Amino acid sequence: MLTRSPILGSVALLFALAFASPALAEEWKSGADATANSDPAATTATPAAASGQPAAASGLLVDGIAAQIGTEVVLVSDVHRIADPIEAKIRAQGATDADIALLRSDVLDKLIERKMIGLLAKRMEIEASDFEIDDAIAGIARENNLDAEGLKKSVESQGLSFDAYRRRIAEEIVQQKVLGGMVRSRVKIEDAQIRKLYDQRYGAMPAGGDEVHLVHMAAGAEDGKPKSVAAACDKVRRGLARVRAGESFEAVASQVSQASPDLGWLPAGALAPWMQEAAADLQPGQVSNVIELPVGCAVVQLVERRKIEALSFEQAKPQLQELMMEQAFQEEYVRFVDRLKKQTYVERKGAFADTARLDVGSPPPTIR
Repeated sequence: MLTRSPILGSVALLFALAFASPALAEEWKSGADATANSDPAATTATPAAASGQPAAASGLLVDGIAAQIGTEVVLVSDVHRIADPIEAKIRAQGATDADIALLRSDVLDKLIERKMIGLLAKRMEIEASDFEIDDAIAGIARENNLDAEGLKKSVESQGLSFDAYRRRIAEEIVQQKVLGGMVRSRVKIEDAQIRKLYDQRYGAMPAGGDEVHLVHMAAGAEDGKPKSVAAACDKVRRGLARVRAGESFEAVASQVSQASPDLGWLPAGALAPWMQEAAADLQPGQVSNVIELPVGCAVVQLVERRKIEALSFEQAKPQLQELMMEQAFQEEYVRFVDRLKKQTYVERKGAFADTARLDVGSPPPTIR
């Protein structure tokens, strides 16, 4: 069974935001509206050998179903549309066919999760209003220093119709409504918990010296067996290869790590010896090599370094609370998805049937 991370900061975040930013819309130009308008028999230009699906006489892939989720489907082309840009980068770094299969499986997992959440939203009659969509689009335009017409032209110049763009925005709003109501609302952090973390991080803070803001990517083996440790280290090495191919360190770390990647600000002298050594010679933005540990591997990125200043509990509280909320959200999200898996029929198909399966519930409903 593959280990997977929650959607915030993961492949799913790329999926959710790829259509929301003109700069990222390029990744969707080959047919981002396929899901809304295509038939499972529609053809795409994805190589058949890469997908395990049969090829048409023309040499083009006959698009098929990668997974059935209740009455919904994820198409093979949906997986490739997200995975292919990443694949091209990690192939250049020497990724193996097994690495690519794992990447596609991870992408499919995130698409399946979004479909499950979408089905739940339909049952609960959760929708995005025109006002909410317009407001979200206006915010995106402001962030990109564009007016409404400029954003529309930018989206359409990438081959994505503005109606399809609005549908994608609406989908993301609905997803966030569900997660806000059924996941984030369950997350509660007490002051006593924040105080405990404050004491752990700052209670013995030295009066001088440096402190560093670190992000880490780490995977370990709970059983401590050599084979499990090697698998965890391979996962970290693949993640580092993706980062060096140009992907965001924090985005990749969110997928690879078993805990929140952002470690926040820490006194340099209070770091674990292996982390202290790894960060010592890094400049802001730089990433360490893979560090082998007794039960796994890790990579650290130095975000910033600064001189230590005394930090009161009230000063530290907002940042610590946000960090703890995010960690608790990720843990609750995993439990939420596990519940959805038990309630939803999910079946991977074709080449994807050979990769890790999600749990299934009732018999498969008919797709019309």
